[in-house]
Amino acid sequence: MTWRTHLVGGVASLWLLNAAPAVPLSLETVGPAVLAAALGSLLPDLDAADSRIKRLEVGGIAPFALPALVLHRAFGHRGALHSLAGLAAAGLLVALPLGSVLGAAAGWALLLGYASHLVLDACTRSGVPLLWPRRNRFHLLPYPLRIVTGSPAEDLFFVLLAALVLGLYTRLVFSFLLWNPAAGKVPL
Repeated sequence: MTWRTHLVGGVASLWLLNAAPAVPLSLETVGPAVLAAALGSLLPDLDAADSRIKRLEVGGIAPFALPALVLHRAFGHRGALHSLAGLAAAGLLVALPLGSVLGAAAGWALLLGYASHLVLDACTRSGVPLLWPRRNRFHLLPYPLRIVTGSPAEDLFFVLLAALVLGLYTRLVFSFLLWNPAAGKVPL
């Protein structure tokens, strides 16, 4: 899948965060959660030779360029970072520290974004090595339905995920309008 489909898929995964009553989205947490889910959705592609996250610049500096180069040389694309081991490592090395600084919602959002990347790539013809270091590829769809990256079928996935995002944020806006600060959380 392309970076834009992963990005919208990561943000759409915040629907699952609403299912966790211990980690409610609020006016204060929704912004960091969206940014964390977006970052998490792009992190697995640090192992790609040329990826959007590798070229991402902050203040004229590309902080992910060197790690992307090292990870690509060490594992190749769709290697360790596209597995449950990569998800666990992202949880320990990124989501846990991020959650301690920005709150639990941001930490969980990053993990959901990361997991969404794995799910979306498991819908492609290439699949993912979910149980890395085993090289067997895991697929969520039968062969005839697997998505070719950059194809019209991926464009359809993008539109469906964007509709989920729109639905989530429509619901959040209405919830925020009805929000009772005394209750302490958004009534989703």
